[in-house]
Amino acid sequence: SQLSSPKAIAPQQLLTLSSDTHTSSRSLGGRRIAGMDRKVARIIEIEHHKRALAAEQLRLTAEIATDEYVATDLALALQLSPSNAEDYVDWATRVETFFPDVIDAMAAGIISERSAHAIVDPTRFYPEELAQRVVSATLATAAGRTPQQLRRSSLGRLQRADPALHFLKREEARRNRKVVIYDEEDSMATLACQQPAEIAQAMYTKIDRIAQQETKNGRTIDEVRADVMAGLILEDPKTAGLKPLIQVTVPITALLGVDERPGQLDAGQLIPAPVVRELMSHPGTVFHRLLTDKAGQLLEYSPEIYRPKADVDRFIRTRHRTCVMPCCSHPSRSCDIDHAVAWPEGKSTGTNLGPLDRKHHRYKHATKAKVTIADDGTTTLETRWGLTYTTKPEPVEEPPF
Repeated sequence: SQLSSPKAIAPQQLLTLSSDTHTSSRSLGGRRIAGMDRKVARIIEIEHHKRALAAEQLRLTAEIATDEYVATDLALALQLSPSNAEDYVDWATRVETFFPDVIDAMAAGIISERSAHAIVDPTRFYPEELAQRVVSATLATAAGRTPQQLRRSSLGRLQRADPALHFLKREEARRNRKVVIYDEEDSMATLACQQPAEIAQAMYTKIDRIAQQETKNGRTIDEVRADVMAGLILEDPKTAGLKPLIQVTVPITALLGVDERPGQLDAGQLIPAPVVRELMSHPGTVFHRLLTDKAGQLLEYSPEIYRPKADVDRFIRTRHRTCVMPCCSHPSRSCDIDHAVAWPEGKSTGTNLGPLDRKHHRYKHATKAKVTIADDGTTTLETRWGLTYTTKPEPVEEPPF
């Protein structure tokens, strides 16, 4: 097949793929699957058109937004609520005025409108010049990344570029923390607790640790976690005193007070340097050495700390914060560490191991997808239909610009 990932396909090529692949077929477990390449190519083509149309709609909306009544006109024409129409006009006007390159990227099929929101929305309360620089830098790396990854990248760049403002915003948000409850269908309700990221991660880690030790009795792990949380609040579990373990990556310069570069939780959220230093002052804190290149990519995990097997496992989960499957954000801490080339032909080394969540682990073996991992963790996946996708680990510390 001549197909490659959407990241590698130029917009003008998308229109010709379906005619090149109409006779192709693939097999799965001895069963022939006819025409799948053609259908996948058509799906990619449709997505390209959707992105281009969304870009045109944004530009046209910004052009007609000449007075305060345009939102009402659009609400009537598009069957939108007044608030939704106002939000859309504000969004179109802002992105066209301050971030036209974002609309260009949509028109070229590089990003979707959802990804555009992920890049631009975090900048709303930051200075205009900083926002434009961050959006430009994030947009340059947007191809092949999910909206969640792009939002985290944009927000991380902002927070690293202006750590003082990050700390002020974090403290303001912390003062507004709360517990809320709202009704769901089928006589259910959701109880949500807003906390600083490091506390929320510690809370979840504790719940998950207890849940993994519980007898399931026919329950899913999500059900067990929900029951454990209820038990902790109602003071039932005997294991309620267990202390959770969280991992924070922090520049040594920030730890020493030389600068205010933020630290990063293993789930990806940034926390201000003063908060990291306070966490690091707790008794029992363990330090491990991380080496990165200038772009923030992890090079090695200090080999003298763990036995080889544990060292490699920690290295893999630190380098890859999420499952290596394209567009998957499942945390690596709860993934399987899988051999790209099966054991014993493939060895248990950093160039042959990567985290896969259980669903994608099964997918890889069931469809006989081919996975290769480069020295820097770049992972290449070839699917049963001949599509090739490449993902790079998110930098441990991504520079703001």
